[in-house]
This record gives sequence, structure tokens and C-alpha cells, in this order.
Amino acid sequence: MRHRFSRADEPHFLVRSLAIDYDAGGQEDMHAHPWPQFLYAQSGALRASIEGRFWTLPTRRGLYIPAHTPHRLSMSSRLQLRTLYLPPQDETAPQSVCVVPVSGLLHETISRVCAQGVLDRRIEFDLCLATIIRAEITFREAAGFILLQPKDTRARKLADFFFDATCVGVPLDALYERAGLSRRTAERVFQDECGLSPAQWRRLAGLSEGLVRIAGGATIDQAAIAAGYQSRSAFSEAFSKAFGFPPSEAKRQVV
Repeated sequence: MRHRFSRADEPHFLVRSLAIDYDAGGQEDMHAHPWPQFLYAQSGALRASIEGRFWTLPTRRGLYIPAHTPHRLSMSSRLQLRTLYLPPQDETAPQSVCVVPVSGLLHETISRVCAQGVLDRRIEFDLCLATIIRAEITFREAAGFILLQPKDTRARKLADFFFDATCVGVPLDALYERAGLSRRTAERVFQDECGLSPAQWRRLAGLSEGLVRIAGGATIDQAAIAAGYQSRSAFSEAFSKAFGFPPSEAKRQVV
């Protein structure tokens, strides 16, 4: 049950929450919040662009974003996003973006807080929930999937092509031309700014897309095709190396 509060109650809020369900193709443009936030995909997988990096969150992972940090979200598959806004005055909170493992206890607590709307320090049960959140969100680095975003404008355009479903299967040389890059320049810029060749970056972007699609309800075969793989076995092998678990576990939710 959601609590009913007025503006006068706001100074007593410990945690705020927001629950939004997105259809495939949804997007939130670059924005920031005055409170730190914790993003968690209750169903589906989350992709965020923050500080020159693309973050893709597998199941059972949450993303902590400090206050006033610009970020952009994109949803290529269905996503049930649950967000906690945490106290900005918490001096123990980290100052940088980080991935946090989500236990079954934290999963249930997030669901409860989102059902209520906020946690109020004047309510004893809310204080207990806030204590659980602080204890569970330990800000430990967990397995995530991060791609550095190139700074060069043309290279960033090329990177966007690598996430575009209509560009799957298009030869690299053709995409270089569309982005206004020569092969040599593209390879130099990606290696210097991302530590990967364009071909390697494209492969990892495809695997990231595959994870998002499986978590959003696609079959492994459909995800393999979307990632640019002709063979399910080759996709599964590359996926397991990238994420540390097989594609069959990408749909598994916290219980």
C-alpha cells in the first residue's frame, strides 16, 4: 500500500522510489537527479550511458549513480525498471558509478519500497527497510559489462551503428564510410580511446544487445541473430565468456 504524504512530510523521507515499465524502443534522454539513485531491472536488462561508458546490467545487478551525474537510458527490449532515490547527505555513499549485486532480500525490499512510494523516518517499519537497504547496498563492485565510448564524434557515430539493429550484417567498411571514417582512422581511434578494435567493440556491443533481448523475452536464437551470429553455439560461447554465465541464465530473476 502506498503511503499518502504532503509536501510538508518531504524532510522526513529516507528513500524515494519510482517504478516504470518500458516497451522495447523506450529511451530516457540525458538527465541527472539531485538524489543518488539505484537502478534495478526487476524484469529485463538495463543499459545506461554514463560518463563516456556504456553499462549493461545482467540479472541480479543494480547500478548506483551519484547525485547530479548525467546519464541516458535505452531499452531495446521490454524493461520493468525499479529505482530507489537515496539520501543525498549520506557521506558513506560512493562518489562514482558502480555495480552492486542484488540479493533476494534486496530484491524483495526494492519491490516493497516501490509499492509504498517512499520510506519515512517517523515510521518504525520504514526505518527497518532503510536499514536493510543500507546494509545490502554494500557498493561492492560486481560483474558488469562496460564499454568505453569513443570521444571522437565520427567514432561515436560508428559506435551507435553497432547498436543499431538495421546495421547487423552490414560490412565494417560500409559503416566506416557512413560515419565518415577511413578504416585506418577508425582502428586508431577505437584502439586509442576504447582499447579495442572496431570489430571487437562491435562484437561486444552485439553481445550486450543479445543479453538485453534475452532478458526482455527473446529466444536465444533470436538474440544470436540480433547480435550478428549465425550459429547459436558460437553466440553462446562468446556470451558466456563476456558475462560469466550462459545465455540460458539471462532470464533468471531473483527469488
